[in-house]
Amino acid sequence: MSMRLLHLWLRYQSLSVLLFNTINLKRACLLVKSHVLHSIVPGCVACNKDENILLWQRFMKPRITFGVSLEEMVCGGRSVSMIKTLLKLYAKEQYILMVNQQQGDFEVFVSFKVEATSVSVLRSVWQTYWLHENWDSSDDVFHQLAQSILQMEDRFEDFIQQLNRAGWDTDQINLRVPKEITIDESGLV
Repeated sequence: MSMRLLHLWLRYQSLSVLLFNTINLKRACLLVKSHVLHSIVPGCVACNKDENILLWQRFMKPRITFGVSLEEMVCGGRSVSMIKTLLKLYAKEQYILMVNQQQGDFEVFVSFKVEATSVSVLRSVWQTYWLHENWDSSDDVFHQLAQSILQMEDRFEDFIQQLNRAGWDTDQINLRVPKEITIDESGLV
C-alpha cells in the first residue's frame, strides 16, 4: 500500500510540472474565466500552474453538461415555441445552450449541431462563464441568453487573439464534441 501511495504521489508530482500549450476543458475554463472577469488571458506557465489535475469535470463550477437533447433542455416539455426561440437565438452558432432552471446551482445544458467543432465547445464555455458571472434569476432567461451571445460576438475574437499572443496553440484545441446527440437543423421545421 505504501508503494502504491508513493507511486501515485510521484506521478502527481511529475504531471504537475509539465507545461502544455494546448487547450483542454480545465485549461479552457481557467482561460475563459480570466477573460470574462478581467479581459486578459494568462500565459501557459500561469495557467498550467493553476490547473487542478485532480479535479473531475463534474465537480467544476459552473457546471456544464454537454450533449443534452433538446427535449431535456426544455425540461421534458414539448414546447415548440421554446425550441423555435432557441433555434433562432443560436442560428449563427454550432451549438444550443440553455440554463437549467430546475437546478438550485447554476448549470447549463449544451447540445451541438452536426457541424460543431472544438471551437464551438470553446464558444459554449465562454458563453457559460459570461452567463454565470452576470446571471440574474429574476430576469427572463431568453433575454439573458441573447445578451450573452451579443457579448460573445463582441469579445470572442479578442479572446482568440489573446490566446495566440499568450502562446496557446489555438490549432490544438482538445475539446471533444459529444457524438451521442447532435442537432440536424435540416430535419427541423
